[in-house]
Amino acid sequence: MQQRLRDSVRDVRAVVARLAEAPQEQRTVLHSAIAADPAAAERGFVWLLEHFDQPSAVVPQFAQLAPALDALIGPRSRQLDLFGEALVEAVIETSGKGEKPERRDETAGAWRDGWRFVVGWLRQGKSLQPDGTPFWTATVVAHDQRRDDVAVLRLATDLPYPARAGQRAVIEHPMVPGAWRTCWISAPPTGDNRLELHVQAGAGDETGGALVHGTRVGDALRLHRAEGEFVIEPHGRAILIVAEDVHVAPVKGLLDELAARGDERVVHLFWGVSTRDDLYDLESLREHAGQCAHATVHAVVARGPAHPYLSGSLPQVVVDFAEWTSHDVYLCGTPFGVGVMRNMLLERSVPAGRIHAVTLDRLTIATTPSSR
Repeated sequence: MQQRLRDSVRDVRAVVARLAEAPQEQRTVLHSAIAADPAAAERGFVWLLEHFDQPSAVVPQFAQLAPALDALIGPRSRQLDLFGEALVEAVIETSGKGEKPERRDETAGAWRDGWRFVVGWLRQGKSLQPDGTPFWTATVVAHDQRRDDVAVLRLATDLPYPARAGQRAVIEHPMVPGAWRTCWISAPPTGDNRLELHVQAGAGDETGGALVHGTRVGDALRLHRAEGEFVIEPHGRAILIVAEDVHVAPVKGLLDELAARGDERVVHLFWGVSTRDDLYDLESLREHAGQCAHATVHAVVARGPAHPYLSGSLPQVVVDFAEWTSHDVYLCGTPFGVGVMRNMLLERSVPAGRIHAVTLDRLTIATTPSSR
């Protein structure tokens, strides 16, 4: 069968290109993955043909895809069947032109048989993950250490990663296997399966330290499903957003959503940091705010020289700046910081029902290194 499959494909790149160009209404999850990175799909296609006679090598590789693929397509989906038919058609249309009908039928039959093997190996791959928790394999395509304790990571996932603005990614670093940590998503996945995370390392935080200090371009990480709900409602009052330090990251995605839907409400965003040097993402934050109709960024520095920014304790600066009883309020920070800010707003007669607060709690999933 391996030889029949090899002989019937004259141009792997053309097959991949045809799959990548499938109309949106005909796409499966695998079509989307191929469209996001055709070069990687081409390499994978060639590798699979070269190893088709070695299931013991193929199945462990498929184990890296199977949990996420299964989570994306669901138990009743026909996406694998539909993609298999699209693959057969792509091979016939790119490599079988000019062949006699009976030869084309033989080629189609060989690829349908081959695809049945692939689907079986995917199922076997899923069985190699005993805890059953879906994960996405992500490659680091950019690592920018902005401060001693903060890095901005740009990741590319092998399959589409379902995440929205305001959510948190749950991530595992190979240097700390079995320990999963939440990180803010500052830029949700795009059509090319890229997303951006902001990570702050703290004392005793092995995974955060590995992500900030021990990560390089090309490293492979694992992501669990994105979690959390940090959403600015599409209708309402003027908006107050208060964010502490690295917790400003998800706000960028929320500002993009406001701009995309043409929201014309007034937005005041206060970003609080310890020192002026901690404003690691201010220019980017201003660019995102600049896309909105009426958004203003106020940087607040707690200690040391602050000019040209506001100076003082973030909660005190916010409540002294204006009267916020007519605003919808969104708070993002540490549990302690969010609690203090919320209490001070309540004392200033801001209705509790208008205050929305989220925080980034570290998450550890009970797994052992051997099970991963």
